[in-house]
Amino acid sequence: MIIKKIIYFCFGLFNYRGKKHAKKWEHLNSPFEKNFKSSSLKIGIVKEPWNMHYHYILACNELNISYRLIDIFSENWLSSFFDDSIQYFIFRPSVQYSVWKDMYDNRIRILAEFIPQKLFPNPHLLWLWESKLRQYEWLKAHQYPHAETNIFYKKRDALTFAKICSLPIVYKANMASGASGVKIIKSRFSLFLRIYRSFHLGNRTYRKHKLDKEHGYIILQQYLSSITEWRIFRMGKYYFGFQKIKKGTFHSGSHEFSYGMPPIQLLNFTKELTDKHNFKHVSIDYFIDEKHRFYINEIQVYFGQYQDRELLRIDNKSGRLFYDENLKNWVFEEGSFCKNNMANIRLLTLIDEHVGH
Repeated sequence: MIIKKIIYFCFGLFNYRGKKHAKKWEHLNSPFEKNFKSSSLKIGIVKEPWNMHYHYILACNELNISYRLIDIFSENWLSSFFDDSIQYFIFRPSVQYSVWKDMYDNRIRILAEFIPQKLFPNPHLLWLWESKLRQYEWLKAHQYPHAETNIFYKKRDALTFAKICSLPIVYKANMASGASGVKIIKSRFSLFLRIYRSFHLGNRTYRKHKLDKEHGYIILQQYLSSITEWRIFRMGKYYFGFQKIKKGTFHSGSHEFSYGMPPIQLLNFTKELTDKHNFKHVSIDYFIDEKHRFYINEIQVYFGQYQDRELLRIDNKSGRLFYDENLKNWVFEEGSFCKNNMANIRLLTLIDEHVGH
């Protein structure tokens, strides 16, 4: 794995990775538009350069939902979104390249002024996605529990902080997944070097385009020791969750999981937060310390899922949870619900909401 990271970083294989990822979907040869007589609505699926949108195409074909592909990268992108025959536009933005993510954010923000009810998932949640700068400042503004995080846009302030802060401290890249942009800094000298790099040379993880550097700011976060980490998902009215097992230094990216009933306090808090902000399709990562205090680590609208792995298992049975308002309790429903990277359940819950309105 270390050799792979070095090769990716040094030889700029970003485009190779993109072509390789996109190629695995070529055999499907999906049409630009497909209509089903039984479909009560039509979905506009916004294309993504690495074909990340294909999970939605698969889901539409399996659920007999009509769809049309939309090219948001086109110079004439705007006209595609003002089509009365399409009830919803589904986004799975690119986060591999910050230029692409900025483009999605800008254009979704414009569309939200005119057709907010047709955009899925929640546009504000898409804006927060894969931006630790936005997430941590949003968490702080709303006074949600999270590890103490300092964001500096002035090198002088960062250096002043570095002289007095407790060590170890955690450096986090703004856009990076699977712990690829996380560094635990244990020495004052290493911290000064990281600050210098952040304000002069810039930082780039091995997964990024060789020109895609983060520069002009630094994110430093309190180091929490002896923690457990849970990931809780909400999909419409349904909930999933599992524990992320630490492997080596980090929980994220370990691909080691433990299953069982998620902590009730996390389920309750997730429901409260997502109800308040209308975040109905979301993943929230929580840290829990030795005193059973929890902290939000990340809020993500999309997340990694290997081969449609079921994301909740209780007593060795896969399923989902929902909150019964009459019983005032969480209820487990057995079954398989995570197909096509959860695109199926996203669309089904969207249809439920559409019918409900």
